[in-house]
Amino acid sequence: MFAYRECNRIEFSECTLERNIIVVSGRNGAGKTSLLNAAKLLFLGANSESMRRIRVGDSPLNPKQFMIGVPGRWYGVFPRDGRRDGMIARVALFWEESGAAYSAERSFTLTRQGNDYTEKLQITRNGRALSLSEEDADARLQTLLPNEVVPFFFFDGEQIQSLADADVGRESAEIERLLGLSFLNDIDRQLDVYVKERRRAGLPETVRHRITEMEGEQKSEEARAESARRLRIALEEEIADLETAKARAEEARKKLRSGLSEEERSKMGARIENLRRQREALASQIASKLPLEAPFLTNLGLVDQAFRTLDDQLKAGTAASLANRLHADLPPGVIALLAALEPTVALHPRQSTELIKGLGWLLTKIGVPADSFDHPIFASVAISLRQQLRDRFLTWHQSGQETLAAHADLLRQMRALNIQLRQAQRDLDDADVVSDEAKRRYEQLTNEIEMAEAEIRRRLQETVVHEQDESRAARNAAQLSDRIRAGYEEHADVLRENKAYVLSRSVRLALQTYRQERRAAIRASVEERLRAKVAVLLGPSRLIKSASLNENFVMTYQDEDGEDVARQSISAGMRQLVAMAMLWALKEEADRPLPVMIDTPLGRIDRENRNLLMNDYFPHAGNPLVLLPTNSEFGDQGFDQLSEHICKRYEIQNHDGRSASIVELSLQVAH
Repeated sequence: MFAYRECNRIEFSECTLERNIIVVSGRNGAGKTSLLNAAKLLFLGANSESMRRIRVGDSPLNPKQFMIGVPGRWYGVFPRDGRRDGMIARVALFWEESGAAYSAERSFTLTRQGNDYTEKLQITRNGRALSLSEEDADARLQTLLPNEVVPFFFFDGEQIQSLADADVGRESAEIERLLGLSFLNDIDRQLDVYVKERRRAGLPETVRHRITEMEGEQKSEEARAESARRLRIALEEEIADLETAKARAEEARKKLRSGLSEEERSKMGARIENLRRQREALASQIASKLPLEAPFLTNLGLVDQAFRTLDDQLKAGTAASLANRLHADLPPGVIALLAALEPTVALHPRQSTELIKGLGWLLTKIGVPADSFDHPIFASVAISLRQQLRDRFLTWHQSGQETLAAHADLLRQMRALNIQLRQAQRDLDDADVVSDEAKRRYEQLTNEIEMAEAEIRRRLQETVVHEQDESRAARNAAQLSDRIRAGYEEHADVLRENKAYVLSRSVRLALQTYRQERRAAIRASVEERLRAKVAVLLGPSRLIKSASLNENFVMTYQDEDGEDVARQSISAGMRQLVAMAMLWALKEEADRPLPVMIDTPLGRIDRENRNLLMNDYFPHAGNPLVLLPTNSEFGDQGFDQLSEHICKRYEIQNHDGRSASIVELSLQVAH
């Protein structure tokens, strides 16, 4: 699996409460993250989208791409070389429960000349495979660790900051699952179905049918709202990840600057800032002056055509169809009327012709021309409204070119400012980044930042769409709920006599009350634990002295005066500490006897806070706790600090980058 070729085993059985830490170290690229991913893959499988998202900001690979690989992008789960049909990649966990020995093994087998795979999850008890379907085996594994809470036990130290950044409670469902609250939601949903069935039972057939239809529509709208909410939350998580990646790139790029004095850099920076202010002012001017008629002004040919058509219609006076009928029917009608008089007025053919010409001339003179054309677009538009439209198009017809030229000039100014700004930034970069290698790296980081910004903008736009969909669906569901309630209220006397409904509704209300009270009690307990952990891990901090949780388990932070601290003012390292404090509190509250695995455990933590993690967090963070540091992340001092708590040490050896193996080290030799 990944770069691991042979069977590699990490032994937990010798861990105790005092010696609970297992260290698996290795150089960058040796296979630490692969080990973390293998552990997550055991619980999640290849169908998990979060498992298949291989890089921050990327869309997830499909399962086959994730397992087999994508050339130039992802090697896949199976080792790169030596692939053959029947090759098996596997990961397993062994544990004891109620006096029995269990194992869970997820295996993947290559098929079709290495172009496809099969997946299997097998649970054994005392060495015998349990006869379980894939679904039942997965359900059994989830009793050990539900999919939603895997990120709370197996995580990258630098990538858990979303827990500290979240301001919309996007982890609340996962936290509820971890803390054993979700089963109450499941019972409530089942009770809701039963209550609705009992509620409808005594209603007239037509009313019951109508309400059933509306409840179906309401359920569909609620599902739409939930789907939009999940998509929005997924995008917000991706945006947070992209922001983190962008911040890292900006920090790395900043370190490459060294060629200018502080005064020179300040002058060039001031010029760039001045150009940015000019650009912002010009953008505001363009936005304020851009008329609502912009689509018309950019299509002046169509404006002219519409104006001429409207003008012709108005010059025609009477509606064209009526004018044409008058010219066609009035002259013959007058001649027919003359013939019907007593005594009869008989006209010679020449007189009839002259009369027809004369009537046509009179109609044209009074504003009813012959051969009028009524444009189908305006056929149903009243004369007064046609006049207003014609006046509006006349304005665009007369001043459109001038208005268009003025806006084009503003846009040219904006383009020139953008060119100046880019050139000023380039001048600063060229002067401040000295070596060719640094310049290449600087350019690479700049491209990464620009790509991240573009992806953030794109995802923000998608977020707005999902927010609108969510709001629209929620509004529709609320309206349907009102209509359903009104339908029931029309037959309130029937409902009062429906004892099954009254009883089931009372049971559901009691359950909801219990759920709220239990949720509040658990939230208060987690909050108390969180404050205790924050006091330990952020004790030296002058910025954050406490933390609190709202009803959705979203964290807010307080300073020594009890005032809220803005998230934007918290450094990446401090956010990592806050997230670790939350995970520590959650694990204690959940009390699940599972290993915790942390990749890059020290991340961006400074020296003072590293000591806090070493002395106060790691000895209590898990039993066992598996740490995956680089071979230089801890140093001798770090291992000295942890020596009393380290049960085993392993090293990942991977000399060619293709064949990793986990080798146990003697604690004495390692030390």
